[in-house]
Parts: sequence; structure tokens; C-alpha cells
Amino acid sequence: MAQKDGLSVRADIGVGLPSGVGTSTSYNNTVTTVSPYSLGSGFNIAVAGNYMFSDHMGAGLDLNYMIGYNTTSTYKMSNPVTETYVSTGSLFAITPNVILSANSGKINPYARFGIVIGSASYQVKSTQSSVGAESGTNIETYTGGIALGWYAGFGVQFPLSDKLKLNVELFDRDLSYAPTTDTNTQAYDGQQKQPTRTMSTSYDASAGGNAEPTVYQPFGSVGFKVGLTMNLSSN
Repeated sequence: MAQKDGLSVRADIGVGLPSGVGTSTSYNNTVTTVSPYSLGSGFNIAVAGNYMFSDHMGAGLDLNYMIGYNTTSTYKMSNPVTETYVSTGSLFAITPNVILSANSGKINPYARFGIVIGSASYQVKSTQSSVGAESGTNIETYTGGIALGWYAGFGVQFPLSDKLKLNVELFDRDLSYAPTTDTNTQAYDGQQKQPTRTMSTSYDASAGGNAEPTVYQPFGSVGFKVGLTMNLSSN
């Protein structure tokens, strides 16, 4: 990522672990267990375009898709029924970013800082177990709204040829997400699906209708990426 590279394209894959986490609570009779979670942790795949304006500074535009890991919690509703919730997020994000490069001819350290503009969603799948439990799976799908945050990446490039470089990058993507729509896409066996509900940060219970307050969910992650950068310039 230096002036001699000019215009380049990049493709990478990576994994992210929870960052900026919320708290998941499991309850079983008198025992309550809490654990951190983020719906933004998962497998990442990205493509990007970069352009260096000078030896040490440039700009890039990343397109990233994240497939989230499952987050599981349980709640003992009543003896002996236990309900299990499995939450899974997904995120498509556009990240315009500024690139700072050491402009080293061989192993080249660099940093990237950007704004994350994301289209996020998540599902919560509920199942029940034990005598008297509902059969099947209830699925709530939360969509709508925009997730905003920031991105920071620190990496090293290794030259493979005149036009091709290997990138290894550590990253921190920090953002949260508040959905605007809650859709009951599947109900327990034999039950009717609930009407779609509108979610907002300002909720008036006296107004009635299919509305409910939204919840800010953590979608941050820290992790690493490995990818390839191809120089498109003729230099």
C-alpha cells in the first residue's frame, strides 16, 4: 500500500471474536449464569479497492459480509420446561477508510481507519424441552435500520511478486445495531405466527398497535484477516 502501487484491489477472509459485548443470561431454578456475547462475531469475507495518493497515505473502500456465530442461552420457564434461545447475526458493511503505509519495499506495515455503514439483521430461534414443552421451533427475525460504527486495522504486507502481495491484518470493528422490524417467521407447531411488529427507540404503550421498543444489540468484533492485494497500476 504505497504510491508505487497506485490503484489496487484486495480480497480477504477472516474471523472475528466478540468485542463491545452485551450480556447473555441463562436461568435454571435458583442458578443464574451470565456470559458476554456479540452478534458481530463470526466469519468475514471482503473485497476492496485502494488508491494511494502519496508514498504514505491513501484511501480505500471495503465491502464486507459477516456470517455470525451462534449465541445460546437457556431459561427454565416452569418445572420442568426449559426454553433454549439461539441468536445468530449477519452483517453487510461498506467501510470507507484512510490508509497509512510505511512504504517499505519489502515487509510493509500499514494501518487503516474507517467508518462502518452496515445493513445488519439477526434471528432468535427458540425451542422447548421436557414434559409439557411446545414442539418445533419459534423464530423471530429482526431487520431494518442501519448499523454505524468505526473500523481500525493494523497489518503487514509481504510481497509475492511485482503485482501481488499477501496481507495479514488485525482488526477492531466496533458498532451496535437497533432493528426496526420484528417478524415472527416461524411459530411453534400448531400455533399461529404473531403479527409483524414495528420497533423504535421511542415507544408509547398507550398508542396500541403492533409496536414495541427496540433493543441495541452489540455487533462489534476483534480478529484477524488474511488476503491478497493485486496492483492494477502500470508502474
